[in-house]
Amino acid sequence: MQHIKNVLKKRVAQSGLEQNIKNSLAIEEFSNVIREEMGKQVLNKIKPLYLKNKVLTVACLVSVVMQEINLRKERIMYNVNKKLGYKAMLDIKFIV
Repeated sequence: MQHIKNVLKKRVAQSGLEQNIKNSLAIEEFSNVIREEMGKQVLNKIKPLYLKNKVLTVACLVSVVMQEINLRKERIMYNVNKKLGYKAMLDIKFIV
């Protein structure tokens, strides 16, 4: 008899949803890191849109916020990747 955890892992991998789930987790963790490092007010001015080829695309309402995130980009990506335990994100690009 197999544990349900193993069965679910196998089914997710077979369905091709594994990468989508990992991307969603990385986007969620990005939001958490922004909230922790820069505050909820900054988080309200951005919207992480999608993660494709390990590049996160973020919509930003205020160019000053975009510049501030860009200055802290390396640390933000490091913290996201560290919390996830793998290199989920290699770059962040912005849409203003």
